[in-house]
Amino acid sequence: MSGADWAIRLTAFAAFAGYVGALAKWQGRRQPSAWPSALSLWSLGLVAFFAHFVCAFHFEHDWSHTKALAATAKQTAERTGTETGVGLYLNYAFTLVWLADCVWWHRAKHSHEERPAWLGGTIHGYMAFMWFNATVVFGAPLGQALGGIAFAGLGGWLFLQKQRRG
Repeated sequence: MSGADWAIRLTAFAAFAGYVGALAKWQGRRQPSAWPSALSLWSLGLVAFFAHFVCAFHFEHDWSHTKALAATAKQTAERTGTETGVGLYLNYAFTLVWLADCVWWHRAKHSHEERPAWLGGTIHGYMAFMWFNATVVFGAPLGQALGGIAFAGLGGWLFLQKQRRG
């Protein structure tokens, strides 16, 4: 595996770790806790995701949207049988959603924490869908295993938290 491949994979792993870590700490975000906070992990995950985005476009696609679109369509056809590059646009939207949510949380913490449940659910549902696809559906075997474990563990933990709250 080349250095470029390592850079792409490690930045993706760091972003996913920040995402999962933030969600795991999210339930206790109103209670004072030791660093790292959910917001810190959310922000670090976003920074790592930007690094992943830059590495992928630099090393894999030569800063070409056309090449990235073709690569996405090819990979989608290999996994699903349908050749479409729509996943690239979904990734662009994912980047903007995470950035907007992170900026909102930093600039208006109370507003972010008191947002309607449907909005938070929509944002997190979309992000979880994208991460699941990136790790379990389109990931390399190690990414598929780690993604599956992370999603199962996070789902179990959230279920237990809900049971405890009653």
